[in-house]
Amino acid sequence: MRVVTLIATIAAAAGHFDPKPVPTLARTCAPGQPGASLPFCDRKLGFKARAADLASRLNLSQHIDLFFSYPGTPWVESLNVKGWSLDHTCIHGLNKASNVTVFPHAIAQGATWDQDLVTQISNATAIEARILTAKTYMSTKGGNSGAALSCDGGPLANSAHDPRWGRTSETYGEDPFHIQTMGVTVMKGLQNPQPVPGSSDPADFWMATRQVTRHYIAYHGGSGDLINGTKNLAEYNATKRSLADSYFPTYGAYQEPSRGFADGIMCAMTTLNGAPSCGNPLLMTDQLRTAWQSDAIIQTDCCDSLTTMTAFNKSLSREEALAQAVNDGLGVYFGYNVGGFRQDMAYDLGNGTIKPETVIAAGQRVILSFMRLGFFDDHSPDYPFSNASIDWSQLDSPAHRQLSQKAAAESTVLLKNDGILPMKSFGNVAVVGPFANCAPTSKKDPPGLCYLHSYNGNPTQVVSIYDAIKNESPDATYALGSNMTCGWRCGNGEINECWTSPGDAATAIQEAVAAATAADVTILAVGLGAQVEAEGCDRFNLTLPGVQQALQEAVSKVAKKLVLVVVSANGVDFDDSVANAVVWAPYGGQMAGPGLVDVLLGRTNPSARLPVTFYKQSWFDAMTNNISTSLLALDLEVGLGRTHRYVAPEHVKYWFGYGLSYTLPWSIEISNVTKETSGGLEVDLSVGSFSNFSTETSVVQVYLSGAKVPGQPTANINLVAFEKMTVASGQPSRRYINVAPAELQTAMADGTRQVVSGKYTLWACAHHPSDSAARAILGDDACSNTSITL
Repeated sequence: MRVVTLIATIAAAAGHFDPKPVPTLARTCAPGQPGASLPFCDRKLGFKARAADLASRLNLSQHIDLFFSYPGTPWVESLNVKGWSLDHTCIHGLNKASNVTVFPHAIAQGATWDQDLVTQISNATAIEARILTAKTYMSTKGGNSGAALSCDGGPLANSAHDPRWGRTSETYGEDPFHIQTMGVTVMKGLQNPQPVPGSSDPADFWMATRQVTRHYIAYHGGSGDLINGTKNLAEYNATKRSLADSYFPTYGAYQEPSRGFADGIMCAMTTLNGAPSCGNPLLMTDQLRTAWQSDAIIQTDCCDSLTTMTAFNKSLSREEALAQAVNDGLGVYFGYNVGGFRQDMAYDLGNGTIKPETVIAAGQRVILSFMRLGFFDDHSPDYPFSNASIDWSQLDSPAHRQLSQKAAAESTVLLKNDGILPMKSFGNVAVVGPFANCAPTSKKDPPGLCYLHSYNGNPTQVVSIYDAIKNESPDATYALGSNMTCGWRCGNGEINECWTSPGDAATAIQEAVAAATAADVTILAVGLGAQVEAEGCDRFNLTLPGVQQALQEAVSKVAKKLVLVVVSANGVDFDDSVANAVVWAPYGGQMAGPGLVDVLLGRTNPSARLPVTFYKQSWFDAMTNNISTSLLALDLEVGLGRTHRYVAPEHVKYWFGYGLSYTLPWSIEISNVTKETSGGLEVDLSVGSFSNFSTETSVVQVYLSGAKVPGQPTANINLVAFEKMTVASGQPSRRYINVAPAELQTAMADGTRQVVSGKYTLWACAHHPSDSAARAILGDDACSNTSITL
């Protein structure tokens, strides 16, 4: 349905495209062009045959240009083959662009547990990518066809399995199945593959954009392993069982043609068990090509993966690193040292360590991506993503901003509520805290740190929490209260700036206290932001920065009613006992403020659930000063455990999957479980809602526990299915949820996955089965279980 929506949106805009006329080159395969009568323009041939023909017409130098695609490839004048550009990310709108829509970040999208919603976001992003590309096509007079269509920063397959990692905002959460489900949905929405009329070859399809999965396979803790606070090279180790349990399933789902079918994959600036990610036959051949049957282009990370190969292995020259990576399957160099590695390529070709046919094969695969992006068919009337029918006003349009606001609301997780929410109106309200009204007053506190966070474009507007509340209640007061951080050490050892003088902090807190004292309700917005958790900035504890703790303590003593808003990507250990209500608002994009207001006023009934576990500080203290449980250790069962699948319960503040709503809890009952011929399960559920709303939306989470294998660790429990569903209030509704065969398998010590025979417990709940706090709030009827035998 959403695929049709994207095409319809572009097609419906026909007649509104009216830029100033600029003379442009014709399309590559348009009538009269040099290649129009050549096989690579022949629609009767398949894409692979067409790509092979064009590859045969380019010289070796031109193929080298395709290999070194950053910052872009040149226009090939003799055949009018257009250039393309890399270096965009697309995970919550387009970055490196102005007047675009910035949607809630990936972790917020993960919190929605809503596949339909993230499809809408992905489709809207693809539309804006096509518009920006059309603009560039005009500005380059037809020399560049792919300005914003190649997202080397595509959906992350990395998991947020450790709360210390700074890049959680870019992920969909911590759980392998949840990440697969949300990430593959995003991938499909962004690439939006469309069949080519008349072709039955599965390799022939047009894409709205192309996406590159990252970072293959381990990139958690880019700022060091937190053992000594220095930035170390990221050398990861994992058992075969851990790879098969927690990592390979997610990357495989993104890459397999039957699922995500990502057009590219980025090898990380890391080693795995001593072998560099960009020169690792296990990763690049055994898994990617053989196990997952992926034809994805392998590219380096931008900073860059090849240079780090020489850093890991001092005896390896740069020329040798390039040859090793290319011969293992590297297809595109995406990095900043293009000139140096071009010289190395010439050296390797000269001495035979890289064969010309290897470079040509890589170039031919890039051309196949050109085919899929429509570079040679975009003049045809049946091409679904034609530039000529695009409405440029869709960029950061009211409709896209409304979608961003909806996503911000539906990603807001209600953690606590004594009945103060929803409010009928704000009335006499004070809005305080460093995340309440981020204003671009300095480079340290721009809105991006609060609501957009990272890898974002520049929208036409960003609406803060305070602005959104003031729009509802003009008499609302505001006080900053504190800056975001003071004396906080980032992951690279840097100490963030405090106030210019010690008295500033005390004065700011006093102003917040005065505002809270005079108000009937205080909304206190605190959090982490890009100064505390970000790329290159891992966490040194799980609490709020000290200056914000002081602000919360002072305000809570005088506030008559207190609503605490926590803005972060990963969990925070904070004092929730002093607040009447607590909401977690992950980086909500340009409409973060209005989205939150929709929740506070009850226009949106909260249905988001945590995509990560919130740990107590005690967990951090026990896990950090030990090499076996550092950020770079990928075996999640070690120590107190990581993620809801392995963690010791006494160290959990809020469980993965937790979230409240404004209505009465659901009744969920497993009526029957049927084994399907495919090897999976069909779970027959009776789901009831008895609220004051005509309909109710919640997430039904299905878990499986019980698998034990002598002599090896196994997860305590696994999420095996979920569905965000809406039911009518007042009567039970019969629903079916399917559990795929792969989700019944257990990772074995030798790296295989298989079904372990025995008795299991199957759970269908509105929360995590181990979450006793949620059970106490929601009641026993909100979680059902039954025994099954596999």
